[in-house]
Amino acid sequence: MKKGRSNRTIVHSAIDVKTWLSRVPSVDEVRPGQCPRCAAASRPVGQGLQIWGHGLRDRQSRGPLEPLGDPVEVTLRVRRYVCRPCGAVIAVVPLGVVAGRLFAAMAIGLALTLFGVERLPLGKVRQRVSPWRRVGATAHGSWLAVRRWVRAIRGGRLFAGVRLSPERFTARQVAERAAMTLAALAPPALAGEVVTERVFAGAARAR
Repeated sequence: MKKGRSNRTIVHSAIDVKTWLSRVPSVDEVRPGQCPRCAAASRPVGQGLQIWGHGLRDRQSRGPLEPLGDPVEVTLRVRRYVCRPCGAVIAVVPLGVVAGRLFAAMAIGLALTLFGVERLPLGKVRQRVSPWRRVGATAHGSWLAVRRWVRAIRGGRLFAGVRLSPERFTARQVAERAAMTLAALAPPALAGEVVTERVFAGAARAR
């Protein structure tokens, strides 16, 4: 759960992006059990429904849908709800959607792995993760998004479960630490898989 700007709050469902794209869940399927802002129950005993469906809203998500897949840009139909007691508007999103960012958590995790663990040049990382194929001449061999993600991790604003790195750490070292933390969040069944598989799965569950 993450709070957004103003009166809006984001809640993550247990449904992944690929499944959500194939079928938008019904209002009842992903209705929050309680309001993340005021803690009001959705269906209090002896009372009427307190968290009402509030329509759908389009949201972009960028990056591969699987570790070795091609990067894509998709539009998710996000379910919205309104809490009657406090007026909060709640957006319920699939696993891996990151508040305030267009790239999915899995894409960011994959980029950190390619940059920090596999030591690929930023231009190669961009080719693997970004769906944008046309970039300016100055950006052809680089990708500023990765550096922004690394700065956000340094400041504790992205993947809060990653330990803060010493100031002496390079950007690659910060990315490597983050990637290995995400890999540790993957389900035990993936323990024998390559690091990109584990990071991809772990990033979807990270907060």
